[in-house]
Amino acid sequence: MTASKLQNAALIRFAVQGFNATTMNEIANDVGIKKASIYAHFSSKDDLFLSLLPILVAEEYKYTQSMISGGDQIESQLLAYLTNINTRFEESYHMRFWLRILFAPPVHLHDEVVVLMRQLMDDIESWIEAAIAASPLVNNGLDSQTLTLSYMAMMDSLHTELLFAGPEKYQTRLTAVWHLFETAIR
Repeated sequence: MTASKLQNAALIRFAVQGFNATTMNEIANDVGIKKASIYAHFSSKDDLFLSLLPILVAEEYKYTQSMISGGDQIESQLLAYLTNINTRFEESYHMRFWLRILFAPPVHLHDEVVVLMRQLMDDIESWIEAAIAASPLVNNGLDSQTLTLSYMAMMDSLHTELLFAGPEKYQTRLTAVWHLFETAIR
């Protein structure tokens, strides 16, 4: 139980402050234990950080699958997924943590983080492509791969805009890119 409490406290700290600004003392204080007690569960701050990645990946898989199922409602599903990026960022430390490490992982853990995050994004892309391929969208002259890659580029753009420019710029970009995507599929 303490390990999951430590992971939750670390996730919040890493999401808000970043890896380098977070101390093990802060995490221990958040859980109500002494710093030395953390080491009964995690060998280091790096170990604690890396233990969060599988949790994050599982949550993102679950979320994507719950949002995008394809079929006749694919267009509204795709829009809802993009629209919810900001909502999730505001309400979920998981999303904040994900975006922070996706764009700026701790330098010394870069390779470990990027391999896992790239696999996650590849899997999300495959899931979305399968949903698009089985939908009416492919009957509009654009193949599922082109639609999927365009959609993933929009997602990347919106993540970047939200993280670096804020919610207002994100909303402006969402409106513009969705209008372009919607025009292309008609």
